[in-house]
Amino acid sequence: MRRRGFLSNLALAMPMVHAADGFAASISELSELIKSAENDKHLWQRIRQEFLFHTGLVHFNTGSLGATPRRVLEAMSGWMYQLEGDPVSNVFGPLGYRMEQVRAKAATLLGASLDEILIVENTTSAMNHVALSLAKHLKPGDEILTTNHEHPGGAVCWEYLVKNLGVKLVQIPMPAPVKDQAQIIQLVSDHLTPRTRICSFSHVDTITGLQMPLKEISLLTRPREIFFVCDGAQAPGMLQVDVKKLGVDTYASSSHKWLLAPKGSGLLFIRKEMQEKIQPLPFTSGYQAYTGATGTRNVVNVLGHGMAIDFHHCIGSERVESRCRSLSNQLRNRLSENPHMTLLTPTQPELATGLVSFTLKKSTAGEVYTRLQKEHNILVKVVAKPEYNALRFSTHLYNNEEEVERTAKAIELILKS
Repeated sequence: MRRRGFLSNLALAMPMVHAADGFAASISELSELIKSAENDKHLWQRIRQEFLFHTGLVHFNTGSLGATPRRVLEAMSGWMYQLEGDPVSNVFGPLGYRMEQVRAKAATLLGASLDEILIVENTTSAMNHVALSLAKHLKPGDEILTTNHEHPGGAVCWEYLVKNLGVKLVQIPMPAPVKDQAQIIQLVSDHLTPRTRICSFSHVDTITGLQMPLKEISLLTRPREIFFVCDGAQAPGMLQVDVKKLGVDTYASSSHKWLLAPKGSGLLFIRKEMQEKIQPLPFTSGYQAYTGATGTRNVVNVLGHGMAIDFHHCIGSERVESRCRSLSNQLRNRLSENPHMTLLTPTQPELATGLVSFTLKKSTAGEVYTRLQKEHNILVKVVAKPEYNALRFSTHLYNNEEEVERTAKAIELILKS
């Protein structure tokens, strides 16, 4: 074999070796680096190096999209080379089989059994599957109870049923900030009627960052045989999630947010006892990642999804949640010092999360958002409800205390001018 041909074949073979074995070795190396960190500051500095952010960018908008770790991206590149070397044999063979390992990892992450977990593209698609499955259990005049703080992607499915089935959508007006858990539970109880068939709530409120007391709400819904549907887009990867303890019938999530998976990665949990009633069409042939009903999947993306779960577990769910909360508390306290901002997020640990929102008394949220991005290279989120005139901040494991201070000072400067 000529030298040039040999090197060409070697170049193609290297990604395959990396894909098969490299990621496990890479995660093992990261685990050792974490163990050898001298202190927490050194640990988080080292983890920050795993991400490809542009120099100087402060990414305080994981609530929209997270950043996938470098190690995951490199491994996905290897899988892609391997797949394209023999597409049919790989998609319907060794690489396709590996997708089931991802499903098993996801089940462990959410505290579910393997036969309760589906791999989907995002929360919206999962919620659509659930809503269309539940349509056959509804009749005109039945009520779907939700809140006025739901994400549009988690609400569009219910709006579709209202339009096409003649059911009624009842929205609880959410206070901001919420006073305590009892206030939420009372609001839910007050809005339940004999016609309520479905309750659909977000685990983490996309507007304020409030963590809903799902377990306590399930004690209201299950005795009444009300379907309890959860939009969990903002929780897995930030909070430790156990769907069985939460008492929900379904749980939809987007792993490309806090779990840092490739874009277009999501999960759907359907409680085993409810599976005869909730049967999404693409999964009528089984819950496997690939069946005749699902059609061909993006295998490399699904494998990257599993590697993102491995990355998360390497650091540790408890450690990640603690870091998110610590930075969120610091940011909340620091911005609360600004007389031109009012906190919308509850402060109690059982209600607070890594999302925190503030109303602006001075200037508009859109203006401050634009100036933060253009003048200070800080990315946040304008709260979707214009009446709040608010900004939302997401703090994740790749953020740090210096970025919190930099953001607080930038906002002070903008509001003064």
